[in-house]
Amino acid sequence: MRASAIALTTALVLSVGCSSGHRDDVAKPNERSLEPQFKPAASTTSSSASTSTLVTLPPTQGRSTTATVVAISAPSATITETALDVTPSPLDHPPAWADLLGAHLTRNANGFELRVRLGGGDAPESSGDDAHTMNVASFFDIDGDGKIDYEVWANIASGGWGASYFDDVHHTGGYEEKSGVAVTTAADEVVIRFPLDHVGDAAQFRWSIASEWGRYAAIGTDQAARDDAPDDDGAATFPAA
Repeated sequence: MRASAIALTTALVLSVGCSSGHRDDVAKPNERSLEPQFKPAASTTSSSASTSTLVTLPPTQGRSTTATVVAISAPSATITETALDVTPSPLDHPPAWADLLGAHLTRNANGFELRVRLGGGDAPESSGDDAHTMNVASFFDIDGDGKIDYEVWANIASGGWGASYFDDVHHTGGYEEKSGVAVTTAADEVVIRFPLDHVGDAAQFRWSIASEWGRYAAIGTDQAARDDAPDDDGAATFPAA
């Protein structure tokens, strides 16, 4: 299920200008990269974390002596996306699964689960050949200033899915096992799981997703087929209001 470290690193070097998990001495993505440019929020969000999922209520006097346990749903948010809006590549016709159909992000005590829906039915288990790849990236603005603080990436190559993580605040990160990110598929979704500290343990933030598909040489350029959600560098709010 996981792409080789060589294939993943090659794809991400071309897309984000990195050659290692650390970004202290590497250039940030240029204006043609997937990284969105959020507008600053009207007010900044809180970064305090909360992992409580159950509340025990005391028994009502004179009634049952059994405490009532009320389950609280995990914080979550959904991004909806227009189908068939992938920007074309002048080099190749992208597969149906290059089209983003939406995403659902859930936070629980153990971490985050991001489920990204792709077009074309079941999510792919391979890019299909050694010449093409696709990145599916998620971006997180913790303090509302419009700048991306954290990034979680999934990548598909001929050998399957892999992952990477970038902490743009402390200029660290990692690929594959060092990323702390797990990638699987379920029906038409790519399922990406990562720890709470991959967004600085924040409980509230703004976020978005984006993808790019194409030949390795086209990744990170306007020759790749691309999609983003929300469209036009928009930002979704987590948790949903």
